[in-house]
Amino acid sequence: MGEADSSENGLSENSSAKKFSFTKIAQLISGHNANDHEGAVIDVDAYENLDANLDEETRSRASDLFRTKCTEAEQLIDNPSDVLTLLDAVKNWTVRFSRKMNSDAVQSLTTVFRMVSAAVSGEYQGLSKSTIACLVGSLLYCITPIDVIPDAIPVVGLFDDAFVLSLTVKHIAEEIKTFRMWERLKAARSVLASYLPYFEDVKHVALAPGWMTANDDCSAEIKILAPVFPNAEFQRCPWNANVSWQSARDYVDGQGPEEFEEFIRDAGDLGAVALIGHSLGARLVVRTLARLTKEPQKKSFWSRKPSNRVAQAFLLGAAVDVDDPDLLLAAKGVTAPLCNFFSQSDRVLSYLYRVAEQKTPLGLVGMATPCENYVDCAVSGREEYWLDFAERAASVLTFFKSSTVLKSFSLAECMTGGLPEYYGHRFQLYARFFKESVLNDGEHGAFERSKAGDATN
Repeated sequence: MGEADSSENGLSENSSAKKFSFTKIAQLISGHNANDHEGAVIDVDAYENLDANLDEETRSRASDLFRTKCTEAEQLIDNPSDVLTLLDAVKNWTVRFSRKMNSDAVQSLTTVFRMVSAAVSGEYQGLSKSTIACLVGSLLYCITPIDVIPDAIPVVGLFDDAFVLSLTVKHIAEEIKTFRMWERLKAARSVLASYLPYFEDVKHVALAPGWMTANDDCSAEIKILAPVFPNAEFQRCPWNANVSWQSARDYVDGQGPEEFEEFIRDAGDLGAVALIGHSLGARLVVRTLARLTKEPQKKSFWSRKPSNRVAQAFLLGAAVDVDDPDLLLAAKGVTAPLCNFFSQSDRVLSYLYRVAEQKTPLGLVGMATPCENYVDCAVSGREEYWLDFAERAASVLTFFKSSTVLKSFSLAECMTGGLPEYYGHRFQLYARFFKESVLNDGEHGAFERSKAGDATN
Protein backbone atom coordinates (compact mmCIF):
# COMPACT_ATOMS: atom_id res chain seq x y z
CA MET A 1 0.00 0.00 0.00
CA GLY A 2 2.83 2.34 0.72
CA GLU A 3 4.79 1.42 -2.40
CA ALA A 4 5.72 4.29 -4.64
CA ASP A 5 5.35 2.28 -7.85
CA SER A 6 2.44 3.77 -9.75
CA SER A 7 1.26 0.46 -11.19
CA GLU A 8 0.76 -0.88 -7.67
CA ASN A 9 -0.90 2.33 -6.57
CA GLY A 10 -3.46 2.05 -9.36
CA LEU A 11 -2.37 5.34 -10.91
CA SER A 12 -2.06 5.58 -14.68
CA GLU A 13 1.46 5.89 -15.93
CA ASN A 14 1.67 8.12 -19.00
CA SER A 15 5.12 9.23 -20.02
CA SER A 16 3.74 12.15 -22.00
CA ALA A 17 1.55 13.40 -19.13
CA LYS A 18 2.70 16.31 -17.04
CA LYS A 19 3.15 15.60 -13.35
CA PHE A 20 2.44 17.69 -10.29
CA SER A 21 6.05 18.20 -9.30
CA PHE A 22 7.19 20.91 -6.93
CA THR A 23 7.99 23.04 -9.98
CA LYS A 24 4.42 22.70 -11.26
CA ILE A 25 3.08 23.43 -7.79
CA ALA A 26 5.09 26.63 -7.69
CA GLN A 27 3.68 27.60 -11.08
CA LEU A 28 0.10 26.88 -10.00
CA ILE A 29 0.24 28.88 -6.79
CA SER A 30 1.98 31.88 -8.32
CA GLY A 31 -0.40 34.78 -8.26
CA HIS A 32 -2.45 33.31 -5.38
CA ASN A 33 -2.53 34.97 -2.00
CA ALA A 34 -1.57 32.44 0.65
CA ASN A 35 -3.94 34.13 3.09
CA ASP A 36 -6.92 33.39 0.81
CA HIS A 37 -6.60 29.63 0.71
CA GLU A 38 -9.30 28.98 3.31
CA GLY A 39 -12.03 30.28 1.06
CA ALA A 40 -10.64 29.03 -2.22
CA VAL A 41 -12.48 26.25 -4.05
CA ILE A 42 -10.41 23.94 -6.20
CA ASP A 43 -11.62 23.85 -9.77
CA VAL A 44 -9.79 20.71 -10.76
CA ASP A 45 -11.20 20.74 -14.28
CA ALA A 46 -9.09 23.86 -14.91
CA TYR A 47 -5.93 21.85 -14.19
CA GLU A 48 -6.82 18.57 -15.90
CA ASN A 49 -4.40 19.33 -18.72
CA LEU A 50 -1.63 18.98 -16.14
CA ASP A 51 -2.85 15.55 -14.98
CA ALA A 52 -3.46 14.98 -11.27
CA ASN A 53 -0.85 12.25 -10.85
CA LEU A 54 1.90 13.44 -8.57
CA ASP A 55 5.46 13.11 -9.76
CA GLU A 56 7.57 10.15 -8.63
CA GLU A 57 9.49 12.11 -6.01
CA THR A 58 6.33 13.48 -4.36
CA ARG A 59 4.63 10.07 -4.40
CA SER A 60 7.67 8.46 -2.85
CA ARG A 61 7.94 11.07 -0.08
CA ALA A 62 4.20 10.86 0.65
CA SER A 63 4.41 7.05 0.78
CA ASP A 64 7.33 7.16 3.19
CA LEU A 65 5.53 9.57 5.52
CA PHE A 66 2.37 7.51 5.26
CA ARG A 67 4.25 4.38 6.36
CA THR A 68 5.54 6.33 9.37
CA LYS A 69 1.99 7.36 10.27
CA CYS A 70 0.81 3.73 9.98
CA THR A 71 3.51 2.73 12.46
CA GLU A 72 2.29 5.44 14.85
CA ALA A 73 -1.26 4.22 14.33
CA GLU A 74 -0.36 0.67 15.42
CA GLN A 75 0.39 2.07 18.89
CA LEU A 76 -2.56 4.48 18.86
CA ILE A 77 -5.31 1.96 18.16
CA ASP A 78 -4.62 0.14 21.42
CA ASN A 79 -6.15 3.14 23.19
CA PRO A 80 -9.74 3.72 21.97
CA SER A 81 -9.98 7.14 23.63
CA ASP A 82 -6.98 8.37 21.61
CA VAL A 83 -8.59 7.10 18.42
CA LEU A 84 -11.81 8.95 19.21
CA THR A 85 -9.82 12.13 19.82
CA LEU A 86 -8.16 11.65 16.43
CA LEU A 87 -11.53 11.17 14.75
CA ASP A 88 -12.75 14.46 16.20
CA ALA A 89 -9.65 16.19 14.80
CA VAL A 90 -10.17 14.63 11.35
CA LYS A 91 -13.83 15.62 11.36
CA ASN A 92 -12.74 19.22 11.88
CA TRP A 93 -10.23 18.81 9.05
CA THR A 94 -12.96 17.44 6.78
CA VAL A 95 -15.31 20.32 7.59
CA ARG A 96 -12.50 22.77 6.88
CA PHE A 97 -11.80 21.40 3.40
CA SER A 98 -15.17 19.86 2.46
CA ARG A 99 -15.94 22.65 -0.02
CA LYS A 100 -12.92 21.63 -2.05
CA MET A 101 -13.68 17.90 -2.08
CA ASN A 102 -16.04 15.71 -4.02
CA SER A 103 -19.21 15.14 -1.99
CA ASP A 104 -18.94 11.37 -2.40
CA ALA A 105 -15.37 11.48 -1.11
CA VAL A 106 -16.55 13.40 1.97
CA GLN A 107 -19.31 10.84 2.50
CA SER A 108 -16.79 8.01 2.30
CA LEU A 109 -14.56 9.75 4.82
CA THR A 110 -17.44 10.04 7.26
CA THR A 111 -18.12 6.34 6.64
CA VAL A 112 -14.48 5.64 7.54
CA PHE A 113 -14.97 7.58 10.78
CA ARG A 114 -17.89 5.35 11.75
CA MET A 115 -16.01 2.29 10.53
CA VAL A 116 -12.96 2.99 12.69
CA SER A 117 -15.09 3.90 15.71
CA ALA A 118 -17.17 0.71 15.43
CA ALA A 119 -14.07 -1.43 14.92
CA VAL A 120 -12.13 0.06 17.84
CA SER A 121 -15.14 -0.31 20.16
CA GLY A 122 -15.49 -3.96 19.13
CA GLU A 123 -19.00 -3.51 17.72
CA TYR A 124 -17.81 -4.28 14.18
CA GLN A 125 -15.58 -7.33 13.78
CA GLY A 126 -14.96 -7.13 10.03
CA LEU A 127 -11.56 -5.37 10.10
CA SER A 128 -8.13 -6.72 10.93
CA LYS A 129 -5.80 -4.73 13.18
CA SER A 130 -3.52 -3.98 10.21
CA THR A 131 -6.45 -2.55 8.22
CA ILE A 132 -7.48 -0.36 11.16
CA ALA A 133 -3.88 0.84 11.48
CA CYS A 134 -3.85 1.66 7.77
CA LEU A 135 -7.06 3.69 8.11
CA VAL A 136 -5.87 5.52 11.20
CA GLY A 137 -2.49 6.14 9.55
CA SER A 138 -4.13 7.84 6.57
CA LEU A 139 -6.18 10.02 8.93
CA LEU A 140 -3.06 10.94 10.88
CA TYR A 141 -1.41 11.96 7.62
CA CYS A 142 -4.35 14.25 6.75
CA ILE A 143 -4.32 16.21 9.98
CA THR A 144 -0.56 16.72 9.84
CA PRO A 145 -0.31 20.38 8.68
CA ILE A 146 3.32 20.13 7.58
CA ASP A 147 3.53 17.12 5.29
CA VAL A 148 4.94 16.59 1.80
CA ILE A 149 2.84 19.46 0.43
CA PRO A 150 1.85 21.71 3.38
CA ASP A 151 -1.90 22.20 3.65
CA ALA A 152 -1.40 25.97 3.88
CA ILE A 153 -0.37 26.13 0.21
CA PRO A 154 -3.46 27.27 -1.73
CA VAL A 155 -5.06 25.10 -4.39
CA VAL A 156 -2.63 22.16 -4.25
CA GLY A 157 -1.96 21.86 -0.52
CA LEU A 158 -4.32 18.89 -0.27
CA PHE A 159 -2.99 16.95 -3.25
CA ASP A 160 -0.67 14.74 -1.21
CA ASP A 161 -3.43 14.16 1.36
CA ALA A 162 -5.77 13.17 -1.47
CA PHE A 163 -3.05 10.91 -2.87
CA VAL A 164 -2.78 9.02 0.43
CA LEU A 165 -6.57 8.87 0.86
CA SER A 166 -7.06 7.66 -2.71
CA LEU A 167 -4.61 4.81 -2.17
CA THR A 168 -6.29 3.91 1.11
CA VAL A 169 -9.78 3.94 -0.43
CA LYS A 170 -8.57 1.88 -3.40
CA HIS A 171 -7.28 -0.86 -1.14
CA ILE A 172 -10.17 -0.91 1.33
CA ALA A 173 -13.07 -0.07 -0.99
CA GLU A 174 -14.53 -3.55 -0.60
CA GLU A 175 -14.25 -3.29 3.19
CA ILE A 176 -16.09 0.05 3.10
CA LYS A 177 -18.85 -1.46 0.95
CA THR A 178 -19.14 -4.42 3.33
CA PHE A 179 -19.32 -2.07 6.31
CA ARG A 180 -22.03 0.02 4.61
CA MET A 181 -24.03 -3.15 3.95
CA TRP A 182 -23.53 -4.15 7.60
CA GLU A 183 -24.85 -0.75 8.70
CA ARG A 184 -27.90 -1.02 6.46
CA LEU A 185 -28.66 -4.57 7.49
CA LYS A 186 -28.32 -3.52 11.12
CA ALA A 187 -30.79 -0.68 10.59
CA ALA A 188 -33.18 -2.94 8.67
CA ARG A 189 -33.00 -5.63 11.35
CA SER A 190 -33.80 -3.03 13.98
CA VAL A 191 -36.87 -1.93 12.03
CA LEU A 192 -38.09 -5.45 11.38
CA ALA A 193 -37.45 -6.63 14.94
CA SER A 194 -39.17 -3.63 16.49
CA TYR A 195 -42.30 -3.30 14.38
CA LEU A 196 -43.20 -6.35 12.31
CA PRO A 197 -45.27 -9.35 13.45
CA TYR A 198 -43.77 -12.81 13.55
CA PHE A 199 -43.10 -14.15 10.08
CA GLU A 200 -44.29 -17.61 11.19
CA ASP A 201 -47.84 -16.25 11.44
CA VAL A 202 -48.01 -15.62 7.70
CA LYS A 203 -49.79 -18.40 5.80
CA HIS A 204 -49.86 -16.91 2.31
CA VAL A 205 -47.36 -14.68 0.48
CA ALA A 206 -48.51 -12.96 -2.69
CA LEU A 207 -45.74 -11.75 -5.02
CA ALA A 208 -46.30 -8.91 -7.44
CA PRO A 209 -43.29 -8.68 -9.80
CA GLY A 210 -42.58 -5.69 -12.01
CA TRP A 211 -42.87 -4.71 -15.64
CA MET A 212 -42.10 -7.27 -18.41
CA THR A 213 -42.17 -10.25 -16.03
CA ALA A 214 -45.27 -12.10 -17.29
CA ASN A 215 -43.15 -15.13 -18.24
CA ASP A 216 -41.32 -15.23 -14.90
CA ASP A 217 -42.75 -17.62 -12.32
CA CYS A 218 -40.65 -15.93 -9.58
CA SER A 219 -39.20 -19.30 -8.58
CA ALA A 220 -35.81 -17.72 -7.85
CA GLU A 221 -37.36 -15.09 -5.56
CA ILE A 222 -39.56 -17.70 -3.86
CA LYS A 223 -36.49 -19.82 -3.14
CA ILE A 224 -34.78 -16.80 -1.54
CA LEU A 225 -37.78 -15.71 0.52
CA ALA A 226 -39.16 -19.09 1.56
CA PRO A 227 -37.02 -19.35 4.74
CA VAL A 228 -38.35 -15.97 5.89
CA PHE A 229 -41.95 -17.25 5.83
CA PRO A 230 -41.55 -20.93 6.85
CA ASN A 231 -45.27 -21.65 7.15
CA ALA A 232 -46.47 -19.78 4.08
CA GLU A 233 -47.59 -20.78 0.62
CA PHE A 234 -46.22 -18.53 -2.12
CA GLN A 235 -48.24 -17.39 -5.12
CA ARG A 236 -47.36 -15.08 -7.96
CA CYS A 237 -49.95 -12.52 -9.00
CA PRO A 238 -50.71 -13.39 -12.64
CA TRP A 239 -50.96 -9.89 -14.06
CA ASN A 240 -50.14 -9.18 -17.71
CA ALA A 241 -46.89 -7.25 -17.38
CA ASN A 242 -45.57 -7.81 -20.92
CA VAL A 243 -47.09 -4.74 -22.52
CA SER A 244 -45.89 -1.20 -23.08
CA TRP A 245 -44.92 0.77 -20.00
CA GLN A 246 -47.91 3.08 -20.35
CA SER A 247 -50.34 0.14 -20.73
CA ALA A 248 -48.83 -1.66 -17.73
CA ARG A 249 -48.96 1.49 -15.61
CA ASP A 250 -52.56 2.19 -16.66
CA TYR A 251 -53.55 -1.35 -15.66
CA VAL A 252 -51.91 -0.99 -12.26
CA ASP A 253 -53.60 2.37 -11.72
CA GLY A 254 -56.93 1.10 -13.08
CA GLN A 255 -58.45 -2.38 -12.87
CA GLY A 256 -55.32 -4.03 -11.45
CA PRO A 257 -55.99 -3.36 -7.74
CA GLU A 258 -59.49 -4.88 -7.91
CA GLU A 259 -58.17 -8.05 -9.55
CA PHE A 260 -55.25 -8.26 -7.14
CA GLU A 261 -57.61 -7.88 -4.18
CA GLU A 262 -59.72 -10.78 -5.48
CA PHE A 263 -56.53 -12.80 -5.91
CA ILE A 264 -55.37 -12.33 -2.30
CA ARG A 265 -58.87 -12.81 -0.84
CA ASP A 266 -59.00 -16.22 -2.52
CA ALA A 267 -56.04 -17.17 -0.31
CA GLY A 268 -58.24 -16.96 2.78
CA ASP A 269 -57.83 -14.81 5.88
CA LEU A 270 -56.24 -11.47 4.92
CA GLY A 271 -54.79 -11.27 8.42
CA ALA A 272 -52.43 -14.13 7.52
CA VAL A 273 -51.37 -12.70 4.12
CA ALA A 274 -48.14 -10.87 3.26
CA LEU A 275 -47.72 -8.88 0.06
CA ILE A 276 -44.34 -8.36 -1.61
CA GLY A 277 -44.21 -6.08 -4.62
CA HIS A 278 -41.22 -5.20 -6.76
CA SER A 279 -40.96 -2.17 -9.05
CA LEU A 280 -44.30 -1.67 -10.83
CA GLY A 281 -45.62 -4.60 -8.79
CA ALA A 282 -44.96 -2.52 -5.66
CA ARG A 283 -47.17 0.16 -7.17
CA LEU A 284 -49.86 -2.49 -7.56
CA VAL A 285 -49.47 -3.41 -3.89
CA VAL A 286 -49.84 0.25 -2.87
CA ARG A 287 -52.98 0.68 -4.96
CA THR A 288 -54.49 -2.55 -3.57
CA LEU A 289 -53.78 -1.63 0.06
CA ALA A 290 -55.34 1.78 -0.52
CA ARG A 291 -58.38 0.04 -1.96
CA LEU A 292 -58.76 -2.08 1.18
CA THR A 293 -59.09 1.05 3.32
CA LYS A 294 -62.31 2.02 1.56
CA GLU A 295 -64.17 -0.22 3.99
CA PRO A 296 -63.93 0.25 7.78
CA GLN A 297 -61.78 -2.14 9.78
CA LYS A 298 -63.54 -5.28 10.91
CA LYS A 299 -62.41 -6.89 14.17
CA SER A 300 -63.81 -9.89 15.95
CA PHE A 301 -64.26 -9.83 19.70
CA TRP A 302 -61.43 -12.31 20.32
CA SER A 303 -58.86 -10.84 17.90
CA ARG A 304 -57.11 -7.51 17.83
CA LYS A 305 -56.19 -7.97 14.16
CA PRO A 306 -58.64 -6.57 11.61
CA SER A 307 -59.95 -9.30 9.33
CA ASN A 308 -59.99 -7.05 6.26
CA ARG A 309 -56.38 -5.83 6.40
CA VAL A 310 -53.31 -7.78 5.27
CA ALA A 311 -50.74 -8.76 7.88
CA GLN A 312 -47.58 -7.46 6.19
CA ALA A 313 -46.60 -5.62 3.02
CA PHE A 314 -43.13 -4.98 1.58
CA LEU A 315 -42.22 -2.64 -1.27
CA LEU A 316 -38.96 -3.41 -3.08
CA GLY A 317 -37.63 -0.77 -5.49
CA ALA A 318 -41.12 0.71 -5.74
CA ALA A 319 -42.03 2.38 -9.04
CA VAL A 320 -44.52 4.77 -7.46
CA ASP A 321 -44.26 8.52 -7.04
CA VAL A 322 -42.71 9.55 -3.74
CA ASP A 323 -45.64 11.92 -3.13
CA ASP A 324 -48.39 9.56 -4.31
CA PRO A 325 -51.44 10.15 -2.08
CA ASP A 326 -52.22 6.42 -2.03
CA LEU A 327 -49.13 5.84 0.12
CA LEU A 328 -50.85 7.35 3.15
CA LEU A 329 -53.87 5.14 2.57
CA ALA A 330 -51.75 2.07 1.87
CA ALA A 331 -50.14 2.32 5.31
CA LYS A 332 -53.62 1.94 6.79
CA GLY A 333 -54.36 -1.15 4.71
CA VAL A 334 -51.78 -3.30 6.48
CA THR A 335 -51.60 -4.38 10.14
CA ALA A 336 -47.81 -4.15 10.52
CA PRO A 337 -45.98 -1.06 9.26
CA LEU A 338 -45.72 -0.82 5.47
CA CYS A 339 -42.03 -1.53 4.85
CA ASN A 340 -40.26 0.13 1.91
CA PHE A 341 -36.82 -1.07 0.77
CA PHE A 342 -35.24 1.67 -1.34
CA SER A 343 -31.88 2.17 -3.02
CA GLN A 344 -30.39 5.50 -4.01
CA SER A 345 -28.21 3.57 -6.46
CA ASP A 346 -31.11 2.03 -8.37
CA ARG A 347 -30.16 3.24 -11.83
CA VAL A 348 -33.30 1.91 -13.51
CA LEU A 349 -35.52 3.99 -11.25
CA SER A 350 -33.12 6.91 -11.39
CA TYR A 351 -33.17 7.07 -15.19
CA LEU A 352 -36.04 5.14 -16.76
CA TYR A 353 -38.74 6.00 -14.24
CA ARG A 354 -37.79 9.64 -14.03
CA VAL A 355 -37.75 9.89 -17.82
CA ALA A 356 -41.09 8.07 -18.24
CA GLU A 357 -42.98 9.67 -15.34
CA GLN A 358 -41.08 12.92 -14.73
CA LYS A 359 -41.32 12.17 -11.02
CA THR A 360 -39.05 10.82 -8.27
CA PRO A 361 -39.93 7.22 -7.31
CA LEU A 362 -40.32 6.00 -3.74
CA GLY A 363 -37.93 3.13 -4.43
CA LEU A 364 -35.10 5.56 -5.07
CA VAL A 365 -35.25 7.88 -2.06
CA GLY A 366 -37.81 6.64 0.45
CA MET A 367 -40.52 8.84 1.90
CA ALA A 368 -39.34 12.33 2.88
CA THR A 369 -41.67 12.44 5.89
CA PRO A 370 -42.68 8.89 6.80
CA CYS A 371 -46.29 8.62 7.85
CA GLU A 372 -47.78 6.52 10.64
CA ASN A 373 -47.46 2.76 10.20
CA TYR A 374 -44.69 3.13 7.60
CA VAL A 375 -40.93 2.49 7.70
CA ASP A 376 -38.02 2.88 5.24
CA CYS A 377 -35.06 0.51 4.90
CA ALA A 378 -32.10 1.70 2.82
CA VAL A 379 -30.45 -0.95 0.64
CA SER A 380 -27.56 1.05 -0.79
CA GLY A 381 -26.50 4.58 -1.64
CA ARG A 382 -24.69 6.56 -4.31
CA GLU A 383 -21.47 6.34 -2.31
CA GLU A 384 -20.91 2.78 -3.56
CA TYR A 385 -20.86 3.99 -7.17
CA TRP A 386 -18.08 6.40 -6.30
CA LEU A 387 -16.22 3.71 -4.36
CA ASP A 388 -16.41 1.39 -7.35
CA PHE A 389 -14.86 4.10 -9.51
CA ALA A 390 -12.24 5.09 -6.93
CA GLU A 391 -11.25 1.46 -6.43
CA ARG A 392 -10.30 1.24 -10.08
CA ALA A 393 -8.87 4.71 -10.55
CA ALA A 394 -7.25 5.65 -7.22
CA SER A 395 -6.86 9.09 -8.72
CA VAL A 396 -6.24 12.31 -6.86
CA LEU A 397 -8.99 13.80 -9.02
CA THR A 398 -11.62 11.54 -7.48
CA PHE A 399 -11.26 13.38 -4.17
CA PHE A 400 -11.86 16.82 -5.65
CA LYS A 401 -14.82 18.45 -7.30
CA SER A 402 -14.67 17.15 -10.82
CA SER A 403 -17.22 16.13 -13.44
CA THR A 404 -15.00 13.20 -14.42
CA VAL A 405 -15.67 11.13 -11.31
CA LEU A 406 -18.85 9.35 -12.43
CA LYS A 407 -18.49 9.96 -16.15
CA SER A 408 -17.68 6.33 -16.89
CA PHE A 409 -20.98 5.00 -15.54
CA SER A 410 -23.78 4.56 -18.04
CA LEU A 411 -27.30 3.14 -18.05
CA ALA A 412 -26.12 0.38 -20.40
CA GLU A 413 -23.48 -0.66 -17.88
CA CYS A 414 -26.16 -0.91 -15.20
CA MET A 415 -28.58 -2.86 -17.42
CA THR A 416 -25.91 -5.39 -18.36
CA GLY A 417 -24.92 -5.99 -14.75
CA GLY A 418 -21.52 -4.35 -15.00
CA LEU A 419 -21.85 -2.76 -11.54
CA PRO A 420 -21.80 -4.61 -8.21
CA GLU A 421 -24.95 -6.65 -7.77
CA TYR A 422 -26.57 -4.76 -4.90
CA TYR A 423 -26.79 -1.59 -6.97
CA GLY A 424 -29.19 -3.12 -9.51
CA HIS A 425 -32.95 -3.09 -9.80
CA ARG A 426 -33.59 -6.83 -10.01
CA PHE A 427 -36.22 -8.42 -7.79
CA GLN A 428 -33.71 -11.06 -6.62
CA LEU A 429 -31.28 -8.50 -5.25
CA TYR A 430 -33.87 -6.71 -3.14
CA ALA A 431 -35.24 -10.08 -2.00
CA ARG A 432 -31.77 -11.20 -0.92
CA PHE A 433 -31.26 -8.04 1.15
CA PHE A 434 -34.69 -8.58 2.69
CA LYS A 435 -33.83 -12.17 3.59
CA GLU A 436 -30.45 -11.28 5.09
CA SER A 437 -32.14 -8.56 7.13
CA VAL A 438 -34.34 -11.17 8.78
CA LEU A 439 -32.46 -14.46 9.04
CA ASN A 440 -29.30 -15.28 10.89
CA ASP A 441 -27.81 -17.12 7.92
CA GLY A 442 -25.94 -14.38 6.10
CA GLU A 443 -22.45 -13.00 6.20
CA HIS A 444 -23.66 -9.87 7.96
CA GLY A 445 -25.64 -11.57 10.74
CA ALA A 446 -29.22 -10.85 11.74
CA PHE A 447 -31.60 -10.78 14.65
CA GLU A 448 -32.92 -14.02 16.08
CA ARG A 449 -36.43 -14.89 15.05
CA SER A 450 -37.56 -15.13 18.70
CA LYS A 451 -36.66 -11.46 19.16
CA ALA A 452 -38.93 -10.25 16.38
CA GLY A 453 -41.45 -7.76 17.66
CA ASP A 454 -45.15 -8.43 17.29
CA ALA A 455 -46.96 -5.24 16.31
CA THR A 456 -50.18 -6.65 17.70
CA ASN A 457 -48.87 -6.96 21.26
